[in-house]
Amino acid sequence: MNLSSEDIIGWVAAKCEALGADDYSIQLFYNDEGQARFSNGSLTITNRLLNKEVDVYIAKGRKRILGSLSSMKKESVTAFVEHLFSSLTAGGAESDFPRLPAGPFSYSYNGDFDPQVDHFDLAGNAAIAIEAAEEAGAKRVAGSLSTNHVRLWIRTSTGVDRSEERSRFLLNVRSFTDRDASGHGLSVSTTVKGFDPEGAGRVSGEGSKSCRHPREVEVGDYTVIFNPTVAADIVQRVGQSASAFGVDAGLSFLANQLGKTVAAEDFTLIDHGQIVNGVGSRSFDDEGVPTRSNVLIDRGVLKTYVHNSTTAVKQKAELTGNAGLIEPHVWNLEVAPGDYTLEEMIRETKKGIYVTNNWYTRFQSYATGEYSTLPRDAAWLIEGGELKHPVAGIRISGEIPRQLKSIDALGKERNWVKWWEVEVPTLAPALRIPNVRVTKASG
Repeated sequence: MNLSSEDIIGWVAAKCEALGADDYSIQLFYNDEGQARFSNGSLTITNRLLNKEVDVYIAKGRKRILGSLSSMKKESVTAFVEHLFSSLTAGGAESDFPRLPAGPFSYSYNGDFDPQVDHFDLAGNAAIAIEAAEEAGAKRVAGSLSTNHVRLWIRTSTGVDRSEERSRFLLNVRSFTDRDASGHGLSVSTTVKGFDPEGAGRVSGEGSKSCRHPREVEVGDYTVIFNPTVAADIVQRVGQSASAFGVDAGLSFLANQLGKTVAAEDFTLIDHGQIVNGVGSRSFDDEGVPTRSNVLIDRGVLKTYVHNSTTAVKQKAELTGNAGLIEPHVWNLEVAPGDYTLEEMIRETKKGIYVTNNWYTRFQSYATGEYSTLPRDAAWLIEGGELKHPVAGIRISGEIPRQLKSIDALGKERNWVKWWEVEVPTLAPALRIPNVRVTKASG
């Protein structure tokens, strides 16, 4: 017998109490996802999937355990909880984990759920993006469009009982004019009103048309202008490094930097539990604590790490509303806007490169922030304040801490970025960073 959402939450809570759990947190996720994929300017597939998952955290004495299950059948859920508890009590490591925060809490909700997500025209909106890209000059267009109607429930042993709904619209478009000339466009929104398939398609098509016949550039240090899509990839790494768990584990380049200057004076970074068009928004974290906005970096100075109960007790800090049950994490990142237009950034650059997309960002060391990434799609050499010619086959590398401090311009215009290379939804401007190492991609 399949259980309803309310039955699952109540059933698991009752089982945890009957088994003698000291603490428990139960989360249930329903994700009704619409998918459309297109290639060569034509729709190739549309599909709808309903994914369900129940996550159960149990604590007993000085031990705790966490598991996930996708079956909603009563017998499966029962066996799952019983197996979790027996595994917990059979052995394993012990530690002084704190109790879950005691509720009930007062929650706010930003109200940007859009019920149109359930009957959104996937094929029609994909066609709008394709047409806009082709009108801008693309010969071939490919990409993906997805919608998500997410329902979340949480119940804890400490009095939390909360549910909510969220909607997401995500579009990723790549256009091609030649084999080595491509452009990229995105649209990220929580509502139909904020969704712009035409704009994403147009940006993608214009990029592919303008970067035909790219050339190689000499290896060396350049002033690099990262457009918002690329800047978001770098910024999300900063947000992830603000996790107190990563700091404790030796995996953060922000370790031992609280109260110190870690970025340029004009750089401010905020994590929002909820923000309009932030597709990672939630009103509660995995411990049931209300989410909030936390200023991570204020005008270059690191102000806080993000915490769950365990890291907060260990570091003698307050809760920030960022709990994952294993490790705390950021929700939606926002970089404060700067004073520059893109044209002004380019005009002030004597020798540089402007990049619009990237992939395969890899770290040589998380502790030092040493990384490399591969620009792809439209990119240009800048000489004497002008875009000279398209470039391809390059790799960008360096240390994020040094580059953060070296930022000398931030853009006025910002875009929401979320796609498979940028996991954390990020509202980012263009960033200009001098003395960035550029080498050949194959080197």
